Amino acid sequence: RSLARFIFARMLAAVAALLSFTAPLASRPVAQRGAAVSMGEKVLSLDNMGLYSGKAAQKAPVRVLTRIEDLRVLTSLAEAGVLSAAEEAGVFSKLESAGAISQAEKLLPLADKLQVLALAETLINVPAGLLTAAAVALLAGEVGLIAAVPDDSAPLVALQLVSGGVAGLGAVVLLASGALFSALQSTD
Repeated sequence: RSLARFIFARMLAAVAALLSFTAPLASRPVAQRGAAVSMGEKVLSLDNMGLYSGKAAQKAPVRVLTRIEDLRVLTSLAEAGVLSAAEEAGVFSKLESAGAISQAEKLLPLADKLQVLALAETLINVPAGLLTAAAVALLAGEVGLIAAVPDDSAPLVALQLVSGGVAGLGAVVLLASGALFSALQSTD
């Protein structure tokens, strides 16, 4: 009797194993589409059937700020004294009285040396969604910090206030930058 149960259990397991097998679908392709290769203005892509031509590649963006920096326009402006001449002519009103224009003119060669324009151009090319995600992550981290730090002493409450102010200001700057960069990066 126990031998019959043993055989029955083994046969039942074998039938269950056979019924649970599903064959792969014949319509599913064996090879997946490969990465596109760019050659000049055309995009060539290779799939499981061979090589075919795709849509034209997008043109590389013109780097205006980098080109201005390469030409050292800021240094040329400083050497030509354009801002000082405008200050003397009274073009600027409140800035003129503070002498800010001549101070800015003295900083133009330093801006050329530090490649400020290239940095600004690189920052403009940061995806706007990434800046928004960074703002959300900053706020979420701050909420976590405020929740984790106890409120039982004045220095800890001060820490929460200071970190909350800095994180809030940083999030506002990131969100505003994301909105500005979204407008600058739009194709419309």
